Amino acid sequence: MAVARRATICALVVLPLATEAATAKNLLVEAVPKNGACFVRNYDAAHLRAHRGQTVVSIRVSLRHELADSPDDTRDLRIELHQKNQARPFYVVGGCNWSEEVNRDVTGKRLIEAFRFDAGVQCMARGGIGGSAEEGGDFPIDIAADGSSLTLYIMDSGVGGWRGPDQKKKSSYLEFGPQDRIFRLDRANGDACAELERAVAVD
Repeated sequence: MAVARRATICALVVLPLATEAATAKNLLVEAVPKNGACFVRNYDAAHLRAHRGQTVVSIRVSLRHELADSPDDTRDLRIELHQKNQARPFYVVGGCNWSEEVNRDVTGKRLIEAFRFDAGVQCMARGGIGGSAEEGGDFPIDIAADGSSLTLYIMDSGVGGWRGPDQKKKSSYLEFGPQDRIFRLDRANGDACAELERAVAVD
């Protein structure tokens, strides 16, 4: 009887660990095929009235495997942000990979407190085409298990990119206020990102 009780206890201990391991699967590969996925959010007037500090009125995110020299389990990234009182959108490009230690600095401390997951998508923005990825900053993305949505988290320090699609110009950092740091987007038809993918290059 004692043996049976010990076996039951062991099973109860192992089960959560097994469940946690199962949820840590690489959702970037499973939810985003190589030919890409598009995610979109357009904020309506009611939302913007309720969040008056938010400057972003719409956002598009394209994830796809585009560069021939990128590993198969990574995805190239494009982001387009439309903001209040800005005639041109702000563009961010970079690369993303799956990480079991996402959103951590070298000491293991969380970089963004609102992102509470241990595994997720780690993205690095390119501050300049052909430049180092670190120049544009890094940030995590949480992808829904079924791939129907994603949540983008921006660092307090902002992210590097271009105001307008001319990437020959020097990139700049865009800093965000407290209400412009977490964005939940829904998956859309791939055509919804076609214009974005034509506008800026990822290499």
